[in-house]
Amino acid sequence: MVLEDPRPDVADAVRRGGGEASTWSRYGGDVAWPQMDQRAALVALRLPRARRELDMLLHMAAGALRAGGRLLVYGANDEGIKSVSRRLEPLFEHAVTLATGGHGRVVAAWRVTGGEPPRCGPLDWVSRIEVDILGRVRPWISYPGVFAHGRIDDGTALLLEHLPDIADGSRVLDYGAGTGVLAAGVLERCPAAGVTALEPDGLAAAAAAENVPGAEIRIGRGWEALDGAADWDVIIANPPYHRGKAETLAEIDSFLAGVPTGLSSKGTMRCVVQRRLPFEARARESGLTQTRVVADRGPYRIWEASR
Repeated sequence: MVLEDPRPDVADAVRRGGGEASTWSRYGGDVAWPQMDQRAALVALRLPRARRELDMLLHMAAGALRAGGRLLVYGANDEGIKSVSRRLEPLFEHAVTLATGGHGRVVAAWRVTGGEPPRCGPLDWVSRIEVDILGRVRPWISYPGVFAHGRIDDGTALLLEHLPDIADGSRVLDYGAGTGVLAAGVLERCPAAGVTALEPDGLAAAAAAENVPGAEIRIGRGWEALDGAADWDVIIANPPYHRGKAETLAEIDSFLAGVPTGLSSKGTMRCVVQRRLPFEARARESGLTQTRVVADRGPYRIWEASR
């Protein structure tokens, strides 16, 4: 099993060598949680960014491995791979550096026989908090590794305060919905709106399904995950500008490219981005010539656009 690596290279190498490989990544499709049946001889785990997320994935790996099975954890030195060995106990033992090269390494360890049973179900890792959404405090769940885990980030909070007017029956798209904060804000403001929440992170989408039962949840990255759905009356977004550790405008460009055809003829898009990013120029390149700043606070700015 290959865990949390969205690229196919490792699984393909296993298959070329005559083995069988299954994969799971939180960004890899519509399965929010992998099946762990203690049959795998080897689990290859791409090192995640957050420690709590690593702990969760190690328990997943332990649940997938047969007794005595081997774990390979791989990642870059500046991602923390050098210190990963100390986090493997008590589920794994005999950790060794198997290979180094460039700025990365591979660490191997073996599943402890008869040791602590792994916590490898979603309820074992769910976080339960309360959040204030437009004046109503409500219970909220999240999972390790999701964006703004356990809180409402400042950009989303600003957009929540400046949602556009939403009429009954409006079709609203929350693009990159995370755990569903903005979708919940829309329904708090207008319960009769039809809200679709699109989110590429399967675990965040699973949380959104619990947090905002009145919204339709779509798991996937980009407009193609909407199966051609268009004519949105309102589009709201807090688009990412990172892939892994690297900052990139590719995700924002991808979002903007679909807005002109995604909006209805009188539709409105509002999104929040860091004010230092060249959002207006990128919006105009995408065909959105009617843009204006709605709000500006700290490092964040809310832009509105229409067709």
